[in-house]
This record gives sequence, C-alpha cells and structure tokens, in this order.
Amino acid sequence: MDIPGGGSVLITEPYNRKPRYPTYAQKHRLADDMLVAYRNWRSTLSGHPECDGMITVARTDRFASLRDFMRMARGGLSIQWSAADTVAGTAWSSNEQKYPIEERQGDKGPELVQLLSVHRVGMLDVYDDPALLYAAGNRNGLNIAIWITSRQGGPRRALQLVDRIAASFQH
Repeated sequence: MDIPGGGSVLITEPYNRKPRYPTYAQKHRLADDMLVAYRNWRSTLSGHPECDGMITVARTDRFASLRDFMRMARGGLSIQWSAADTVAGTAWSSNEQKYPIEERQGDKGPELVQLLSVHRVGMLDVYDDPALLYAAGNRNGLNIAIWITSRQGGPRRALQLVDRIAASFQH
C-alpha cells in the first residue's frame, strides 16, 4: 500500500482491505498524511461504523514527533476505539479518567504504549475487550501505530506487525 510522501509498505490481512463503508480516516482526510488500514471495518446495527483495530503508517519526516503522529492518527479511530482510553466507570462525568500513555525509548527508537478497554456490544451482553495502542517511531524512516485487542495477539502481535511493516518499506 502506498504511503503519502512516497514509498509503500506491506500491510497484512485482514488490515489491508479497502473498507466498503466510509471511514473516519476519510472524513478527517488523514490519507493526505498517513496510510490508515482497518481490521474488519463494518456497519453496526446502530448505524455507526466500527472496526476490530487499526494500523497507521507515515513517514517520520511528515511529523514533528511520534506523539504528534499518534494524535493525528487517533482521528481515524471508530467510536468504540476512540473512547477505549477512558477508564470504565468514569466516562461522561466530571471525574473522567484516561489510561496513561507510557512514553519510552525502546531498543529501536521511541515508543508510546497505552492500555485500552474497548466497550463492545455483543448479542446478549455488553463487555469490555482488553486492548493496546503501540506506536513506534523512526522504524526504517516510518512512524507506525497499532490499535489491537488482546484476543488478536496484544503486545506480541503488535511488535511483530511493526517489525514486518518497517522491514517491507520500499522508498
């Protein structure tokens, strides 16, 4: 898939399909600055589009910092994922709390990690799905962010995806 500013990367299934429904990345015109790939973008019974995760990729020279990249990438998140950083039980109150973002220098470059809890509506119940944001900066000239649930592999899978995407970068 092509990256704005030049180059391309390989994005693994099921993220690399073109969604049939309009996305928030399209609405916020993120394609001008980054590649956004959704996992299972679909319309729900309520009429709101939803997904099972998201990957964003951009050239490092298009953003001042990894945090700036991550802030912009958040614009592509679906409703449930955009609220996943809110601590359960504090939403819509004056005491609303967010899960903290850990900023660290990893072996290969800067990283941002945030635990998440995606609120899901199932057939018979409502539940919270443990998830993670992992953003890696300056990986072969790319910033890469992954929103992934624990059931899809969590931190280990996020690291594998980042390494694969960075290694596939063709200038």
